[in-house]
Amino acid sequence: MKTNKKDNLIIIAIICSIVVTFTIILIGISYYRYQVLKIGENGTGEPVQYQYHYAIISDEIDLPFWEAVYEGAYNHAKEQNAYVERIGSDILIKYSLYDLMNIAIDSKVDGIILEANNEPYMVELINEAESLGITVITVMKDSPQSHRKSYVGINSYHQGQSYGRQVLDVVNNGRRRVTVLMNSDNKDTSQNIIYSTIKGIVSNKDVLVETAPVNSYSTFSSEEDIRKIIMDSDTPPDVLVCLTAEDTLGAYQAVVDYNKVGEIDIIGSYDSELILAAIEKEIIHSTITIDAEQMGVFCINALTEYIDKKRVSEFYSIKTGIITADNVAEYIEK
Repeated sequence: MKTNKKDNLIIIAIICSIVVTFTIILIGISYYRYQVLKIGENGTGEPVQYQYHYAIISDEIDLPFWEAVYEGAYNHAKEQNAYVERIGSDILIKYSLYDLMNIAIDSKVDGIILEANNEPYMVELINEAESLGITVITVMKDSPQSHRKSYVGINSYHQGQSYGRQVLDVVNNGRRRVTVLMNSDNKDTSQNIIYSTIKGIVSNKDVLVETAPVNSYSTFSSEEDIRKIIMDSDTPPDVLVCLTAEDTLGAYQAVVDYNKVGEIDIIGSYDSELILAAIEKEIIHSTITIDAEQMGVFCINALTEYIDKKRVSEFYSIKTGIITADNVAEYIEK
């Protein structure tokens, strides 16, 4: 019995030492990265002092869409004598938005570009950052109840009209059952606006437009939800409307895997190389494209305008476009 207690104490001591060591390493890495980011490099190893240090935060920061947003922000920020850091990028540990915001606040950045949500804790963190003199700009998802200075995003009604026109196109070709894939987080009101706009556009058609929740907490869970929807033997959809790039890719893969090409039309979001190739092959009917790099540029403009002039537009609207088989060659060439 004593031996077991001694063994347990040894195990506990080993675990504690591992945790402490790991924590020290993380702190060291964070401090080193912060110093590098504040100084920067000009490509020759010589130090560069930036006037501003900004952070960009999203739950999906390493996905292609957000990489494009970051690229637009990063390149434009350099012209404004600022450096943009992707908080939480390329790390093994998955941090919550709460943790990422706290990291940015503790790092005393000058501004934060944030894909927000409507949770009360997020409002509190945005307000905390603002009270400390850190300017917060929300992007794609807003937090209107907070003290954020500006929102950079898409007009949901106009986006719904773009989707609706594409749904109308496939409905006129005989499709009758339309399923709109929506984030299982029902607090994202922009998706409800898109859905109601689509329904309004096809209201005089003999069409059923319904929603299906998709778990957005991980790519794996969202793919599983989409596969279940496609394989619903009783009421399978004729059309899948995808409001995110991830759902678009998940729907594309499921349609291919289950030999549903030609049976289910996909109306997607974003314009990655794979999505464009799928449109060219007529596996995806069309996609609503967003200028992600322009979005990053607008975020930097909003931050710089407020920090320098103490005034900023309440809303920066990003235009959308529609890519179909008719014009996809132009985008592939670009």
